[in-house]
Amino acid sequence: MSSPAKVSILISGSGSNLQALINASTSTPPTLPNVTFTRVISDRASAYGLQRATTAGIPTSTLGILPYKKRFPDPSGTPAFQSAREAYDADLAALVLQDKPDMVVCAGFMRILTGAFLEPLEKAGVKIINLHPALHGDLVGAGCIERAWAEFEQGKRAKTGVMVHYVIAAVDEGEPILQREVDMAGCKSLEELQERIHTVEHSLIVEGARKVAEEVASKTAH
Repeated sequence: MSSPAKVSILISGSGSNLQALINASTSTPPTLPNVTFTRVISDRASAYGLQRATTAGIPTSTLGILPYKKRFPDPSGTPAFQSAREAYDADLAALVLQDKPDMVVCAGFMRILTGAFLEPLEKAGVKIINLHPALHGDLVGAGCIERAWAEFEQGKRAKTGVMVHYVIAAVDEGEPILQREVDMAGCKSLEELQERIHTVEHSLIVEGARKVAEEVASKTAH
């Protein structure tokens, strides 16, 4: 067997998708075999996912954006904070690259990554993948489940979906690795739709990570 693929994970919240990855790597037999988790990094110190990582014996780090916004205030009056974002992303990239991972999984990481993060990782040959609760080319950005539900209630939509895709500068537009439709028929509430989507997310993030990890392993074996 080839060396395990080294995987770093970025989170912002409860870490249920992180838990799905951890469980898949430790199940019998593992559904996410031959990986090692190098670090879990959160942009929020209160993220419950950090506790999940610690319980699983995975190193954790926190890197929040607020100190960067204080160092690089935005005089424009709009909440762009481009200089703060780029400084943050450069430091985040440096933190990630310390562990020399083969791939980074954005599992509920609620920040849009700039070139200051993407370019150093691309140069180092690190794959970056993201889980997104919509199909490719459909809904992008935040609030996709809520927007899909609003359209469903208006009779404009009968399905949505989940995808795992490569991360590029254009938000949620990178090449899809895997995607799956979610039928909305019979949904009685936003909460029910959220549950349907989360169930698909927990399996798809494992399948997507496994596919990319296998590609990484096959390249390093040659």
